[in-house]
Amino acid sequence: MTSINLNDVFIANTVESLGALLLDYYIFPNTAEIMKNSLLEKLSRGDYDKDESGFTLAKKITEDLQEISNDKHLAFSFSEAILPLQQHDPINNEDLLLRQKRNNYGFERVERLPGNIGYLIINEFAYPEHAGSTATHAMSFIAGTDGLIIDLRNNYGGSSFMSAFIASYLLDGSPPVHLNDIYWRQYDTTQSFWSLPHVPGERFGADKPVYILTSQHTGSCAEEFAYSLQAIQRVTIIGEKTGGKANAGSVHRVNDHFQAFIPNAYPINPITKGSWNNIGVLPDIACNSRESFDKAYHLLLEQLLQQFSESMEPGREQIIAEIRKMLEL
Repeated sequence: MTSINLNDVFIANTVESLGALLLDYYIFPNTAEIMKNSLLEKLSRGDYDKDESGFTLAKKITEDLQEISNDKHLAFSFSEAILPLQQHDPINNEDLLLRQKRNNYGFERVERLPGNIGYLIINEFAYPEHAGSTATHAMSFIAGTDGLIIDLRNNYGGSSFMSAFIASYLLDGSPPVHLNDIYWRQYDTTQSFWSLPHVPGERFGADKPVYILTSQHTGSCAEEFAYSLQAIQRVTIIGEKTGGKANAGSVHRVNDHFQAFIPNAYPINPITKGSWNNIGVLPDIACNSRESFDKAYHLLLEQLLQQFSESMEPGREQIIAEIRKMLEL
C-alpha cells in the first residue's frame, strides 16, 4: 500500500492528463485517439478506481495502452517521491552522467580470449559525447583479433549515435553504410544514421566474423544495433528473440507522482523497410541466452580453424594448433 491518496478525483485527472499527452506526442495520432478514448471509457466504468496503489494503477494502464498500440516502449509509471517539474536533458543530466561514468559508460568487459577472439560486453549505448573515448579504447583493443563476440544480453538501449559509432568499427570507412532511419512526428522529418568514414583508433574491419549475443532483455537501441548489422549481413546473432522495443521517445510528467514514456518516433530500416517493433530481433541461431556465449565461441573457433587451414597463411601454424586443441577439450 502506498501513502499517496489515490482518490477518484486524482485518478480521473491523471487519466485525462495522460490522454491529452498521448494526443500531443504519440507517434501515431490515430492510435493515440483510440487509446485516449479507451482510457476514458475504462475510467467511466470504474476500472481504475479499485486499484490499491499507484504501482498497480500504473501497471494496469500500461497493459491497456500496450494492448492497443502493440508498442512495448509505451509505459506509464508511478513514483512515491514527487517528480521534478522539468525533465532532464538526456545528454547533460548530471545524475545520469555520474551513473554512466561509474559503470564505464556501459562497457563492462573487453578482452582477448584464447584463439585470438575478442569479447566485448556492452550494457548500454551512452552518448558518444561522453562515452566516445571509452568506446574507442575498447574497439581498438580488439581490433587485432580474428573474430569477435559482442554481448548485448543485458543491454537495454541508449543512443543511436553510439550504435552507429560502434558499428563503424565493424565496417570499412568507404563507402559509408546506411544503417537506420528514424521518423520523428514532432519535426515531421526523417533522421538518417550512417557508418562513419573515419573513426578514432583502429577498426576491427569488415571481413572478420562477428557474433552478437542477445536475450529477451536486449532492448531498444541495442536491438537497433543488432537489427541494422543483421540486415546488411555483417553479423551472426545467437541467443533469444529480443524485447521488441523499437519506437523512440521521451518521458513526460503527468503530475507529481505519475509519468509516461511516450514514443514519438519510429525506425525504418533501409534494407527491410520495417523494424523490430513488437516482434524483436530474431536470432540467426536460436538458443537459451545462458548458452549463447559457449555456442558462439565454439562456432567461431570452428570457423577460424577452417579458414586458417584452407588459406595456409604463413605464421598461422601455432594458432591452428591452439584452436584444434581447444576444440578437442
